[in-house]
Amino acid sequence: MASFRLAVLGTLFSTIAAVIVFALLYKATKLAAYEELSPIVASDRADILSDAASDHTTVAAEIALTTKAGAGHTYYALANAQGRILVQTMPMPAAPLTWQSLTPLQDPAMSPGVERIDGTGVRLADGSVLFIGEDATVFATLNRRIAFIFAIVFGAMIGLGLLASILIASYSLKRVSAISEASAAIMTGDLSRRIEAYGIDDELDVLTEDLNRMLEMIERLVENARQVTNDIAHDLRSPLMRLHGRLVRITRLAVAQDSTLLAQELNEALAQSDLIISLFAALLRLSEIEAGALYGGFVTTDLSALVRSIGDEFVLVAEDCGQSLTVVVADAVSIHGDIALLTQMIVNIVENAIRHCPSGTVMTLSLVKAETGTVYLEMADSGPGIPEAERERVFQRFVRLDRSRQTPGHGLGLPLVCAI
Repeated sequence: MASFRLAVLGTLFSTIAAVIVFALLYKATKLAAYEELSPIVASDRADILSDAASDHTTVAAEIALTTKAGAGHTYYALANAQGRILVQTMPMPAAPLTWQSLTPLQDPAMSPGVERIDGTGVRLADGSVLFIGEDATVFATLNRRIAFIFAIVFGAMIGLGLLASILIASYSLKRVSAISEASAAIMTGDLSRRIEAYGIDDELDVLTEDLNRMLEMIERLVENARQVTNDIAHDLRSPLMRLHGRLVRITRLAVAQDSTLLAQELNEALAQSDLIISLFAALLRLSEIEAGALYGGFVTTDLSALVRSIGDEFVLVAEDCGQSLTVVVADAVSIHGDIALLTQMIVNIVENAIRHCPSGTVMTLSLVKAETGTVYLEMADSGPGIPEAERERVFQRFVRLDRSRQTPGHGLGLPLVCAI
């Protein structure tokens, strides 16, 4: 399980960091012991050597005299040039000429209460080696307490960290499993399935929201594709059947050699063909817009001039239909877009209003720019309007409301507007 491995890896790194910190603290106490005890060892050595010289006695005799009088926390070991021990109150270390730390493991006969002896030795003029050590129990105790504290504190921290990591990993795995289950349901065809967000605004919630938006788009695209298939089969059947019938009659007339009627039938057949061609052209353009294939034609466009020009052309068209169209355009409104697409969009919404509104309708085409810089293009009319339940549906391909079935069109005008 990847989440558990990640949790264990995090705990392992924490453990390694704790061990490094402990090692640094242990090294620091060793250094402190050296800095504290090395001057004492040097002073004791100087005292032993100077007393032996002043008393005209050997170093071994001086050590015996000193230990007999009570050496306190100081320990000695003296070996001749051949390595034979002459006198000792502690074992001679294996490398006596370097700083050494002896514990009861090296010297089982170490005095009770003494946990460590630190010291160093020197080679004397006659070749003998003198090692002097000092009681370092206080530093050994400090190291032991540090180790104990680290074992308790860091052990608890590592345990709690591992537990927290496992809980977080389990929680994340649960949410990932929910995403996986939803994905499996979607792959079986349930496009309405959504992934639950926990509302805590973490990375998984952001991913969930993105996935849900993607699923909504996929559902709309699939539904549109399904609807297009059904609508094409329905809407193209009638003109195709009429075209077939015309061509059958043309065949019969051709046999009868009635040239006048033949021309009329051919014209009707061509009209039906033009309808089919325009329908497929509109579908192709809509697909290009939705796919973003027309972004390359975007330029800075004077939208004010474009809306005013198109609106003025349709004022007379509206008057011929017994309607009133007013054009209200703000000056100097420019946007970045495709002029041809913008023209088609404006034409579509104005034509749609004129075509579906009854005589006497008052219409207004307006263009305004808000203080925030947002541009609003609005086509308003006093006609019957679109029922609220149908307002989203009319932007789907080939959708035509019942009352608009008697007017020309094929249900692609508003979907083009929406896509643009």
